[in-house]
Amino acid sequence: MNSIEHSDIPPRLWVWLGIAWVIIIAKCLMVPWAIAHWHIPFGPAWIVVPTLILAVVATFLLLARFRYGEPKG
Repeated sequence: MNSIEHSDIPPRLWVWLGIAWVIIIAKCLMVPWAIAHWHIPFGPAWIVVPTLILAVVATFLLLARFRYGEPKG
């Protein structure tokens, strides 16, 4: 089975990912308030959706690096 084992990824990376995701979620919760507070003329989804997409892609790429190793070339 090709699953990522917890021991394959350094514990410090899990801590870093946890901190990063807490900051990302905090930002996503603060954006709607800030947009309403300062009367910015666009919806919060324009900030929240790209943030979450990029965070998921970056997390996937980082974890894939440990699963498949360094790229050759």
